[in-house]
Amino acid sequence: MRIGTYNLKLCPASSSTRGQAVAAWMADQAVDVWLLTEVRRDWIPGRGRLVVSSERAASPVEKRWCGIETELPLGELRTPAEPSHAGEEGLVLARLALDGGTSVLVACSVLPWKGAGKYWPGLPAGQAAEFGHVLDHHVDRISAERRADEPLIWGGDFNQQLTAPFYFTTADGALALRAAFDGLGLVALTERAEHLNGTSCAIDHLAVSSELIAGEQMAQVHRPQWNGAHLSDHAAYTAELDVARL
Repeated sequence: MRIGTYNLKLCPASSSTRGQAVAAWMADQAVDVWLLTEVRRDWIPGRGRLVVSSERAASPVEKRWCGIETELPLGELRTPAEPSHAGEEGLVLARLALDGGTSVLVACSVLPWKGAGKYWPGLPAGQAAEFGHVLDHHVDRISAERRADEPLIWGGDFNQQLTAPFYFTTADGALALRAAFDGLGLVALTERAEHLNGTSCAIDHLAVSSELIAGEQMAQVHRPQWNGAHLSDHAAYTAELDVARL
């Protein structure tokens, strides 16, 4: 199974010129499960179907923080959303239904960046408080939904490096995110992957259960170009997983 995460930058419409360039590049990657951030509710998936996070409180209804695009069959989720929690708008969950009755839970997140509060109503004041408020909620929601011994894929735009130097992020944030991954039994395939700028490490992540790891434990970094510039203000990341043993 090939997975990927990509921030599409400002929720482009599928019909726009840049949206079409994004979709064409994504199609070339042959990814089975895309964890997309800054995506539109009506984004037209190139393969399969799209599920998106709940409405953002401070944005047009068509703009969503995250979505999961896949052509694999989807199973039912058991736990309801918690719309009263500000962190809910930054999370989407899906359950993949694999052959033989095996399932894999998939979560896509956006976590607050420095100064996110003015764009994201309901967050507590302060960078650390904002980040922790949403991170803890996402961990709780994932844990409540996850079945016993169910493999997990968690990715998206976490707005936090795991490895220094920390540009606009914090060492405490890295510790909190690392603890969240460890608590869920996940290995971050993007821990030392490069940021778009090439001078620091990724703030977008792919973290997976150890039993899904196939060979090399480093995600691939992609910097697609368009009209002489980067297609997005984030790099994209992909990785190959081994589901044959499940």
